[in-house]
Amino acid sequence: MSSKNKKKTAPAVRNNKVKKSVSLKPLIIAAVLVAVAAAAVVATVIIGSNIPEQVAGTSWVSASASNSADEAVELSEIYNVYYSNYKGTLDFKDDGKFELWLTPGDPADGKHSGTYTVDGDVIKADFEGGSPAEFKIERDGKKIKSILVNYGEYKVVFERQKADEK
Repeated sequence: MSSKNKKKTAPAVRNNKVKKSVSLKPLIIAAVLVAVAAAAVVATVIIGSNIPEQVAGTSWVSASASNSADEAVELSEIYNVYYSNYKGTLDFKDDGKFELWLTPGDPADGKHSGTYTVDGDVIKADFEGGSPAEFKIERDGKKIKSILVNYGEYKVVFERQKADEK
């Protein structure tokens, strides 16, 4: 065969496949971000459910009382009045101030006020004029059931004011 008639053959091609490397970085980063977001949501739910209810922003009314021997007494006995439906009030504000009304008549006449802080299940109150006091918080789980206020030789129980009492 002459060189003119000779069939030209293509050079031998190797059978190597070109491997395209798929980058796993974006997938790993996305998986990590999803895991971190899920952990943050779970932590928020767990932490949020463990936070005890606070006293601020709620109105409380006197509901019952007991004497130094822990015997139940009528509120009218404590206030030395003939009011059978008398209700004292206790209000805690978000700004760290409180108002307590324990005398019958016009609330403006016998309202005491001051500042407060909550330390666990104790409200540390400082009345205007410098008299300190402590009110005990009774809880049902994380929810506040009542607040106990010492009034002379009596213990007055304040409960959450119902909407129809406002």
